[in-house]
Amino acid sequence: MKRSTFISSLESDIQTVAKNKDKTFVLKGPWKKFVRRQDEFRIYAVNGTWVRRNLSVIFRHAGHGIVHEFIPHDEIWTETHHYVEGKGENLKCPCTYNSLKRPISKAFFDSTTLHEIHEYRLMKQGVPYKEAHKQALAYEVKVGLLKDPYKDNN
Repeated sequence: MKRSTFISSLESDIQTVAKNKDKTFVLKGPWKKFVRRQDEFRIYAVNGTWVRRNLSVIFRHAGHGIVHEFIPHDEIWTETHHYVEGKGENLKCPCTYNSLKRPISKAFFDSTTLHEIHEYRLMKQGVPYKEAHKQALAYEVKVGLLKDPYKDNN
């Protein structure tokens, strides 16, 4: 699928503006729980439904501070559940999973977190989002916590 000029331009603008974030801005609440430190990042498990309803409808599974302007640069947010919240493409999880309650497995959480760290580092070097995301998916497969980054076998 060909990406629109608007989307490409928007991604570039977000990547540019992210360099000048206010380092004192931090969101917190019961929807965000600290999990661990990993490399230079603080890893948080977040309620993705809360994030989509209150911060950004395009939040999907996880995020970092270059793609999402509300996430500090030293944080990775990974959500706790697969989601189905509506009919729109961004409101339906693209994954396949085995649990009716849709919690994300530990392997899925860890694999997604590695993806976000890898993608962040690439984007920090100036790689555009689309390419960084593609390389991060390949990295997830190489690490092997999941056979397929879109299949959660919990």
